Amino acid sequence: MAFIKLNDLEIEVEDGTNIVEAAKQHGIEVPHYCYHPGLSRPANCRMCLIETYAPPPGAPPGTPAVPGRQLATGCTTSVRSAPPERKLDEKYDAIVQTDSPRVIKAREDILEFLLVHHPLDCPVCDQAGECDLQDFSYRHGHDKSRYIEVKNVPPKKDLGPDVLLYSTRCIVCTRCIRFCDEVSGSGELGLINRGSHDEIDIPRSHEGTPIQLLDNKLAGNVVDICPVGALISKDFLFKSRPWFMEKANSICSGCSVGCNVTVEYKTDGLYRIKPRFHADINQHWMCDDGRLGYHYVNSDDRLQLPLKKIGGEQTTTQWSDALTLITEKLSEVEADDIVVIGSAQGTNEDNYVLQQFAHDVLKTTQLGLFGQQPGEEHKFPQFTIEADKNPNTAGARTILGSANGNVVLEGDTLWEKVAGAKVVYLVSGVPDRALEDTEREALEKVEFLIVQDVLPSEVTELADVVLPGTTFAEKDGTFTNSTGWVQRIRKAIDPPGEAQVDWEITQQLAKQLDGEIDYHFAGEIANAIAENVEGYGDATHQNIGNTGIKLA
Repeated sequence: MAFIKLNDLEIEVEDGTNIVEAAKQHGIEVPHYCYHPGLSRPANCRMCLIETYAPPPGAPPGTPAVPGRQLATGCTTSVRSAPPERKLDEKYDAIVQTDSPRVIKAREDILEFLLVHHPLDCPVCDQAGECDLQDFSYRHGHDKSRYIEVKNVPPKKDLGPDVLLYSTRCIVCTRCIRFCDEVSGSGELGLINRGSHDEIDIPRSHEGTPIQLLDNKLAGNVVDICPVGALISKDFLFKSRPWFMEKANSICSGCSVGCNVTVEYKTDGLYRIKPRFHADINQHWMCDDGRLGYHYVNSDDRLQLPLKKIGGEQTTTQWSDALTLITEKLSEVEADDIVVIGSAQGTNEDNYVLQQFAHDVLKTTQLGLFGQQPGEEHKFPQFTIEADKNPNTAGARTILGSANGNVVLEGDTLWEKVAGAKVVYLVSGVPDRALEDTEREALEKVEFLIVQDVLPSEVTELADVVLPGTTFAEKDGTFTNSTGWVQRIRKAIDPPGEAQVDWEITQQLAKQLDGEIDYHFAGEIANAIAENVEGYGDATHQNIGNTGIKLA
């Protein structure tokens, strides 16, 4: 640890910590643009200037430290513990001022320089309300501009399928370029021209035709890390001001990585998903498949009422009628003729209640697992998109298998059992899931098929009763990712129509069959999982919090 004097504070920070981060840890703002903790540090914006102290050159040991001749960049100035003979003022490893008159004047000048060609786009800019240029200009800049010349007006550019560049707003911090070089490794972005005519661009031919678009699966991250409103998401363009949206910490449901995300929403649905930092899982990033995969939650096609099949046609019905019909059918058959299938898209809590229902109420040991079909794995220098496109395969396998000898039916074994069953209760929740021939043939042979889902699909088309469930954004619970991290999702919006949380639906069925399952909220189920499922002893909602908990 290094012992430093930061302004008037005497603090200890870990060796190697730069001044921007050291100050942040103690509530001191050192404004910056080009610096990002997940990228290299070019120190080209000069906003994080600080004043460092050292003895005059050639002075004998013990001479009091004085301000250096030049200001230093806080992002590249790191502190380390020093031997006793090199301590400043006999006890400090470093002495730093972030608010001296020289620093304040330098920041004002840098901001004035950065705003020389910047347009007054705030009323129409998507970044307004979460813009570092706005905030730092207000807190650290001049109250007026002295620039009266004509501003540069570089063109707006379409960089790729989801990203626009408003070049007039760009302050050339190069975060986006470094991201494409260091994190995605795709290198699509670079600088053209020189001096005040610098512009970010993609490779183009002499005629101006794009040679390589910004089209990698991590491209949306450049919008997140842009400190101004230069890089814009086409998906979010002109949708909402940030102060009109609520936020909830959650987990991406797009694959088994389990990226930490912030879900931004209003009462009418989801508006945006952004990555949330987790050092051991996704760092600062997420893929575009997860970022843009939320639209099904807002779909007008969402299942909102139960459906039952009459004369080969599905019609809407009341919850009471649907549950009564299901309980009658389940009561008519033997346990060995029932197959219960959990979902790799469902939470641990959903699957725990489902296995309790199967084991304790229906007395069947035939539990299977259903989910999204495997996709393609994509590896980048600092990020991996996994082939398993379900958020909770690991958790569902463990939870469903916790009551029947850790055997969960999957693949051909599952569909052989399904083909011979009289009643199948299948919980899906998988958007856009096509059935393979083997799966379809097996489900068509079932005498009575119950499907719990969020959207009409090939699975629901075959069902005798369809029950409308909920997505990851409409319930509380936990997912277990591929590396054993148990993490929380949180309810952001209400489900559409009369759709209900999946474990609540299962619990209602259990009660109609005189089962003794009675939970009141998801955290109560998590406590039961912690007590009864091996490895999950510490995985209560209180312990999981916002950072998750790693299974032993």
